[in-house]
Amino acid sequence: MTPSTADAAIGRIQLRDLTREPEPALLRQAYHEILAPSFTPDQLVSFDSIAESDTTYVGVALHDGSPVGAIVSDPFDRVLLLSYLAVRPGIRGGGVGGALLSHLLPAWRRRSGCDLVFAEVEDPRVHPAGEFGDPAARLRFYQRAGFGLLPIPFVQPRVSSDAERERGMFLAVHPSGEAVPQELVRSFVVDYYEEAEGQGVHDDPEFAALLAAVDRQPPALTPLAPDRYADIPTLDVPAELLRRDYPATAAALDLLATDDRAGAVLDTAWARVLVRLARGERLPRPRVAVLTELLDALSHDGLLFVSAEPADAAVLQWWFAGEDDPWAGWWRKDPPEWTDEMPLQQLVAQAVRRLPPLPRVTLILSDVLGVAPAEAAAVLGQGEEEYQELVGAARAEVVALIDQRLDEEGTGGRLPAL
Repeated sequence: MTPSTADAAIGRIQLRDLTREPEPALLRQAYHEILAPSFTPDQLVSFDSIAESDTTYVGVALHDGSPVGAIVSDPFDRVLLLSYLAVRPGIRGGGVGGALLSHLLPAWRRRSGCDLVFAEVEDPRVHPAGEFGDPAARLRFYQRAGFGLLPIPFVQPRVSSDAERERGMFLAVHPSGEAVPQELVRSFVVDYYEEAEGQGVHDDPEFAALLAAVDRQPPALTPLAPDRYADIPTLDVPAELLRRDYPATAAALDLLATDDRAGAVLDTAWARVLVRLARGERLPRPRVAVLTELLDALSHDGLLFVSAEPADAAVLQWWFAGEDDPWAGWWRKDPPEWTDEMPLQQLVAQAVRRLPPLPRVTLILSDVLGVAPAEAAAVLGQGEEEYQELVGAARAEVVALIDQRLDEEGTGGRLPAL
């Protein structure tokens, strides 16, 4: 018998924590009758993934011995992810989902030692109501349950190797009355993706854009009421990567331009590329588009740096993880020790600035921005083989210039040969 009213649904419901009292047959029934009709194949993990997990929490709501609701949670460091919450179609809105949340989730949170609960919720602007439920209604439910929305877009990682990521998502958070540390959100995103997709995800542009969207938030994120979901932007991968790379492009400008007037030129070039992205233009490497526009603008305005004298700048300092860390693969072995009076960062910055414009640009493309040789050659209108010879010569010249400077200063030691 299926309850027909909210009173019947609440009054005759039993809640069962299958984590404490495993019932494989009941779990299988709940999966196929409750979860599978409520989530798309790209959103729902396999039955075996839930049944065989040693850490997943699972609960069901029963009516007359049959499952009418299900809840699944997975603990991460300091975050309990509400992975799935679903009610049998036909009785949604009757209080079953709220009962599962209020009775099981707090106990699981205490048991796991997690500070917060996160939940993945669909963006109604991307996911219309349909066979698998109504995203707008889900947001209203979570708002009544005391959840807020983190002010960032989200993409659910692949639930299996043959599934697609679920884009157009939000991260709901409970409790919603306090700010959420940005570092906690970042840590959760990294752990979640690594667990779902493996370490290779760090080479993925969409994952990098997702982290960039988190990284540009303040140290504490203030949750929004779910009815303000329209205030949260959707994830724009090229634009996020461009914003992330802006500081590196700005630092590269110090190696290209003659004075501070070039800063406005970079801002203009950067803004133009953002506009192109907003218009839907496909730019596989937006930062290369920025650099191309920047070089044209600097040449047009006579601001391209051409002096043969070294400048007193240490603009590359933050690109180094330390003196034992090779820079951009230049070194065949670890660089030698350097005294505080002659830091390697300053030596490289000065040597790069002494190069003519074209070799200098090749180093920025290859060793600062990490552009692939074929693409970098196209930016400069050269063949790839010629470009490779040019960048190799530029690197060798930088080493020679630093050697010369060391000899002049009498500090001893030479950089290792290429």
